[in-house]
Amino acid sequence: MIDMRRALSAAVAILMLVAGCDDTSAGDGPPGGTSPPETTAPTEEPKPEPTDPESTQTTQNKPAISLATAPVGGAPDEAGISQCASVAWLAGEVPDGTVVTFGEVHLEPSNIFKLDQEACADDRRQCPGLVISSNRQFEPCYVGARQVANGNEDPNVVIEAEVTCNTEEDCRKVQKEAKKRGTQVEFITGELPTLEPTETVEPTETPETPTGG
Repeated sequence: MIDMRRALSAAVAILMLVAGCDDTSAGDGPPGGTSPPETTAPTEEPKPEPTDPESTQTTQNKPAISLATAPVGGAPDEAGISQCASVAWLAGEVPDGTVVTFGEVHLEPSNIFKLDQEACADDRRQCPGLVISSNRQFEPCYVGARQVANGNEDPNVVIEAEVTCNTEEDCRKVQKEAKKRGTQVEFITGELPTLEPTETVEPTETPETPTGG
């Protein structure tokens, strides 16, 4: 009888040990022994790139000046009622990055000659719009005029100009040369031919014949 009790006690102990092991393994998961479904961390979607065009840097305005009288020199081919004067740049080479653009042309004084580009040949380019820069060789331009009145002065050719530069110092150099040299282009004033007065023939008087007697 004692052996039987010992055997039963040993069997109960083994069952309790096995049950304890099952409870421990079962406690790690949900009831029923099934493992929890795997979950993945949400991935962040990349932010869309901006569709707006990239902002460009604002362009800086270059220094600029206006010349009332460009530094030029020249002379007409020959004297006469109609004359064509060549115009050359007198201020030497302009600084790098400087651009000079010739503008309006006028005469001082303006009552002796009048501008008349037909006095120059067709292949001689006019001065307005001519561009001078450091990388462009200067070629003369031409101004035509016609004398319309007598006078004691040789009128000057005055050409305005617009100048843009890389630096203000470069603009001041060009402005200084313009003031120092001015314009040295003149038309030659001559005597306009005068018309000889035409002789007028006075009508002869016919003697009156007495009437009646």
